[in-house]
Amino acid sequence: MMSLEKARINAVDRFKAFDFDLNLNIDGILKLAADIYETPVAFLTLIDEHDQWFKAKKGFDVFKMPRATSFCTHTIMQQDVMVIPDALMDTRFTHNPLVINAPNIRFYAGAALATYDGNNIGTLCVMDTKTKEISENQKELLGILARQAIHLMELELTHKLLDEKMRQVEKQNKVLMDIAFIQSHEFRGPVASILGLMNIIKEEQYLSPKEYLQMMEQAVNLLDEKIHIVVKSTELAKQAYVA
Repeated sequence: MMSLEKARINAVDRFKAFDFDLNLNIDGILKLAADIYETPVAFLTLIDEHDQWFKAKKGFDVFKMPRATSFCTHTIMQQDVMVIPDALMDTRFTHNPLVINAPNIRFYAGAALATYDGNNIGTLCVMDTKTKEISENQKELLGILARQAIHLMELELTHKLLDEKMRQVEKQNKVLMDIAFIQSHEFRGPVASILGLMNIIKEEQYLSPKEYLQMMEQAVNLLDEKIHIVVKSTELAKQAYVA
């Protein structure tokens, strides 16, 4: 049975190819989050087994960091928005290098990005070098923005999967058209030859010379070759559909 963490990592992998740079709506969500909390930094992350990947960010020029020192690794372990008014006062982060060294984080708020199948793949977060108290309304809004972000991500991912399936169907249809062409044109020659020779042999009371049988053998071999081509093409069509 697959563990919960393994299922979560598999869900993260689904979004690794997501192109955040091309999605202006994600940037808008980050800007809105920063405005609501009046913070200089907002970011959206994916968290795999060992690392936290900053996939979209505002005011924070970091590509990735170890999951072990991440605030967000705590966020994905809960369903509610996580708020840290002062990291120096929270025993989980008192000795965290991000707190005692640059960027000297004090305030943090993060909401998990929960997929449709219930896996927390990352976070939508804001942070500041100043301590901060927030209202329940602000806390609720971050959760709403996180849900909007994951909905956008899943929608785009679904579109990509549909596009890929359409390409597979088109590839399969092309192979099937090739098969149809072979069936309607390539088979006619050897079949016509066999039928013609059979008629001649019948007319001669099945006493036709050996050459007729040799010609029929050639036509049968050619027909067999065409059948092998059809079988191979059918296998290709099956592979294109399953891939």
